[in-house]
Amino acid sequence: MNSHEDTCFLGNWNCNDEKGTLNIEKIGETYKCIWKIDRYNTHYEYLGIGMVVDGKLFVSRYLNQVPVAGVGMYKPIGDLRSQSALWASTQNFDTLGSGIALRNETSENFEGNYKVRYFIKGYESPVYDLKILKKEQSDNLYELNWTVNDEVKLHGIGMINNGQMFLAYGGIDFEYEMVILSISNQSILNAKVALLSNGNISEEIYIK
Repeated sequence: MNSHEDTCFLGNWNCNDEKGTLNIEKIGETYKCIWKIDRYNTHYEYLGIGMVVDGKLFVSRYLNQVPVAGVGMYKPIGDLRSQSALWASTQNFDTLGSGIALRNETSENFEGNYKVRYFIKGYESPVYDLKILKKEQSDNLYELNWTVNDEVKLHGIGMINNGQMFLAYGGIDFEYEMVILSISNQSILNAKVALLSNGNISEEIYIK
């Protein structure tokens, strides 16, 4: 992505159909998003961590009281038993990490049971058992659970885009949304949103 496209997402945006704003700034290798929305006489503030891939901004959105959240991407490699991972976490906000997910079966579908390890400068994760399940009544959304010694440590929502899975994840006590932002022109930002707790994809529009 060139520097001009990179900056198209940045700045302040207004929600098209409700009273609220979205601010996007770049911090190192990732993007920080802040939503401020007034709805039903209540003020909500959501935060997001995102990364740009193939001209789109993929964001994990969560309420501001969530302690840790992350955004990630899985891409099939080799004989389709492996997925390469690209990810970012609020624990290392400005840095992208990598990873590898391995399973026994060869399949073009993302569903399955994986052994996963993640890497970032100065850190290697434990080996997680990752289970990816397609959400009912949806061809495009998946539910993910990461366990260690049969205890679920993380959960998330995945959405397929251009043959890759993008996901929002974090601790099991909180909700996460996968938001895919794309620029239709210099002043309109389109969003597709998937919430972990249901199998629907909604749309949002932001205007400068």
